[in-house]
Amino acid sequence: MRVVVGIISASIFLLCSSGWAQTFDKEKQPSALDIRGLVKASDRVEISTDIVAAITETPFRDGERFRKGDILIRLDCGQYRAELTAARAAVNSARLEYNQKVQLKTYGAAGKGEVDIAASRFRRSEAEAEALAERLRRCEIPAPFDGRVVAMNVAVSEFPEGGGSPLMIVLDDRRLEIEFVAPSHWLRWIAVDWPFAFEVDETGETLNGSIERIAAEVDPISQTIRIIGRIDGEKGRTLAGMSGNVQILSETTGAISR
Repeated sequence: MRVVVGIISASIFLLCSSGWAQTFDKEKQPSALDIRGLVKASDRVEISTDIVAAITETPFRDGERFRKGDILIRLDCGQYRAELTAARAAVNSARLEYNQKVQLKTYGAAGKGEVDIAASRFRRSEAEAEALAERLRRCEIPAPFDGRVVAMNVAVSEFPEGGGSPLMIVLDDRRLEIEFVAPSHWLRWIAVDWPFAFEVDETGETLNGSIERIAAEVDPISQTIRIIGRIDGEKGRTLAGMSGNVQILSETTGAISR
């Protein structure tokens, strides 16, 4: 008799528990999926140089805006300029020697080998001058796009450190992206152009966006996929580096199950 009562009691408990679980699941089931996201600039560049020369000009400071082609950093390249002048003089000398050898060959006073050697010296001097000209051009670092300075790490009169340490960091804040990591099973339904909303922690603003790209591979350990979205419309006061909640919206008003 005790066994029967125990079975009945257990059955009642399981039924009640099942009912509670169903009620809890219904309450937790969202009409949208929330996940953390990070605002990133589509273009962010760390500028460095292999030129060993003192910095003579840094027109822009942290946070300031610049236009494409503006000179961000100018180096003192007087030595390279002098070397280029000497190299161009060597080109003229090599050209004269080559022309003389060609003329002498027409009179039979120079052989083909002498002409070839003179031609080789001429081409080599031209290449050396061009290399120096290219190095001199790199003494001025122009802005690769319209944007803002994230960090200026050097000052006038300093020498750039070796090893490719960035002199400054710039970004294009006109095109911001929202990047987040989602469960890989979302790939069953999520696709490019899928809409989402992004609530920015720092400003409290809510931005509308849509999926722009989906990463090419799933992380096999965490079983997640990296997703990049674009901001549709105005970005408000949003800056790169801000974070917030990404709400992946359904195409209908119904919920999307996790």
